[in-house]
Amino acid sequence: MDILLSVVASDLVGRLFSFIIGKYQKPVAINTADRLQRALLRARVIVEEAEGRQIANRAMLQQLSQLRRELCQAAYAIDTFRWRASELSRSWRLHDMVESLEAALSDMREFVVLLSSCSRVTRQPYSTYLYMENCMFGLQMEKEEIISFLSRPSQDLDILPIIGPHEVGKRTLVEHVCLDERVRERFVKIHRLSSYHLDDFHIHEHHHRSLFDFTERSLIVIDVDDRDADVEESWRRFHSAVRRRALRGSKVIVISRKEAHSSMGTVSPIKLRALRREDLWYFFRALAFGAADPDDRPELALLAMTLCAGISRSSALFAVANIIAASLRADLNVRSWRRVLKVLSEATMLWLGAAGDGLDQDKAGHYNLFRPVKDAPGVPCLFYNKRKSISVTQSDLPKVTMLGLLTGASLPPAGETRFDVLAWQSRIPPYASYIATCDTDRAHHQQVIAPKTRLLNKRRRDHQEGDPCYGPKVAHKWLLTH
Repeated sequence: MDILLSVVASDLVGRLFSFIIGKYQKPVAINTADRLQRALLRARVIVEEAEGRQIANRAMLQQLSQLRRELCQAAYAIDTFRWRASELSRSWRLHDMVESLEAALSDMREFVVLLSSCSRVTRQPYSTYLYMENCMFGLQMEKEEIISFLSRPSQDLDILPIIGPHEVGKRTLVEHVCLDERVRERFVKIHRLSSYHLDDFHIHEHHHRSLFDFTERSLIVIDVDDRDADVEESWRRFHSAVRRRALRGSKVIVISRKEAHSSMGTVSPIKLRALRREDLWYFFRALAFGAADPDDRPELALLAMTLCAGISRSSALFAVANIIAASLRADLNVRSWRRVLKVLSEATMLWLGAAGDGLDQDKAGHYNLFRPVKDAPGVPCLFYNKRKSISVTQSDLPKVTMLGLLTGASLPPAGETRFDVLAWQSRIPPYASYIATCDTDRAHHQQVIAPKTRLLNKRRRDHQEGDPCYGPKVAHKWLLTH
């Protein structure tokens, strides 16, 4: 009997020790990652539901903006942990991330209750990428701030500047505001002017002729061209004339890149910033994978993070992210994604226009040279004269797309060596189209000289050390001039 009890006791003690050792040997990060994944799902439910509601309360908008920021940071952290675990320890601490997100979620209880009383403005698509592709991303609070400004009664001509860098979404934001029913009901007319119209208005007023009718309550949107050296003087004359003629309640929105133009406003400006790395990854991830789950395709997810690192250094984040994501989503195949990555990483930025380049003086500037990979049917392309247009009809747009040409999905027009290509067309107002000119003949003969190769390689190594999302074989110069 004593022997039996000894054997049972020994077995129980062994099991106990095995349990304790197994418990403490299990990586804490795995349990934390599970918690973070559950918190991410809860945050996504709240954010995606709130983005389909009309929220006027500024405090609620600030809460939503804070939760969206936490959501993007957490999504970036969990994806980095999954697919680049060796690099996570240098930049991310999952425990701190999950604590921060769970704290933000616990603060959203009142928000969720109040959200049910906010009217719904859009029907949410079944897939996140469909929603992101057809709606603004991350500018809901700014939109409601502008609508609140326009809805306030005023005795004088109120002016709101909207300041932000190139291609950050200023015009898209204002266009969405102008299409809102609350704005269209308040203002009888909406005038869209460029800074060059300001002098025209002054000339017509001097001759007692009306260029624009401001006798009814109007919203005036002025898009300032930073190349206009006389815009300040033109603005002073325009402002003085409109104050005399505009009906009470009329308001002005000024769109500009320059911080100095904030002084044009009568209220504090709304300042837009480029997407942070975490926000960009959340946006790009949804667009690139579409309805597919990145967890089921870890190799594609790793390639996507590498591409996203290059996009983050572009001066036109939304356009470039949409261009690349559309190409990736069309073919969820590792070989296809590697081909896109290789084409983009081997692109070269050139400055042409010096003696011997054979170009007219008006064509001097930055060019992007793309050469197809060996197993792709694409052709070498030299892109230049990249431009953005809003007034082009669908029938007038180029039929050849930029990435289609590079990857071999599209063929050049028969017999032509210089032609326009469609880089990308936005699906949201104001439906901007990005067009470039392609010269295949010059691309075949262009000699690329890189005298600063060592310096570029050093910068690349620096980025690899400081950026957990940076891929080892990606050169980011391909995005500098988009």
